[in-house]
Amino acid sequence: MTANFHDRPRRLHTYRGAVTDGSRWRAFRHREDDVFVCTPPKSGTTWMQAIAALLIFGKPELDFNPADRALWLDSSFTAEDEMLAHFEAQTERRVIKTHTPLDGLPFFANCTYLAVYRDPRDVFFSMLNHYGNIKRDMKSDPRGLPLSQSFEYWLAKEFRPDDADAFALEYVTHHLSSFWSYRQLPNVHLFHYADLQRDLHTEMAAVARALRLEVERDLLAALSEAASFDHMKARATRFVPRANGNLWRDPERFLNKGQSGQFRDVLSDTMLADYSARLRGLLSDQQASWLTSGSEPSL
Repeated sequence: MTANFHDRPRRLHTYRGAVTDGSRWRAFRHREDDVFVCTPPKSGTTWMQAIAALLIFGKPELDFNPADRALWLDSSFTAEDEMLAHFEAQTERRVIKTHTPLDGLPFFANCTYLAVYRDPRDVFFSMLNHYGNIKRDMKSDPRGLPLSQSFEYWLAKEFRPDDADAFALEYVTHHLSSFWSYRQLPNVHLFHYADLQRDLHTEMAAVARALRLEVERDLLAALSEAASFDHMKARATRFVPRANGNLWRDPERFLNKGQSGQFRDVLSDTMLADYSARLRGLLSDQQASWLTSGSEPSL
């Protein structure tokens, strides 16, 4: 069923932060088959960039780094004119990365939006590792605090469009809420990190359908193997964004563990209870359950 025009997303905010510059979308010229990989940080961005590239090009071994081709359009890591020229020069189907919620993005009915989410508690620990691996100073780096204090800060921190790179649970929940209401649109597709872990082959088939691609069974099996976490980690410099630059202390650490539930032996019962209460205040029960574990019941 096709939604009415008024049921489609609208761009309500220009998100800005230490890295994010949402004003760049004003100069971006889309193409009819563009693919947007839309995720909160540390939720499977690099994984989905690789999956999309493998499916689009239809071969298990790529001669380019998918993350370096599908650049983060609304970030300040690259000058705006250079970023826009990068995408204008591409002649193949383009994949574009963003961490911006849907209410800060232009919506094109003929483009595809792939949104990926992960249990926020795993996002929290993955982000701590991320801060430790990046060479540049980050404004919201929480690593100088004891774990209990950084977790409390992450829980309580409010998310605002003018603080778009905040280290906050509410960043993740707002991002999900912005896409959730439009998940029935034919070009908006939600995926979960845990589902990718449980059955990558089935999830890649779903991504192929979202991209309107027909992939032969044996090829899909080969592409799924190429997109496995172990395969990508063993070839980190071919998948990690800017792996050959001067951004990461260790590119292989960017693809750190790829685990779910890593918080269980670290967070106290009180911290977990505080998290559950905060999550219930931010999302509906259905949203919270899905965000926790994808298609499986919440643990």
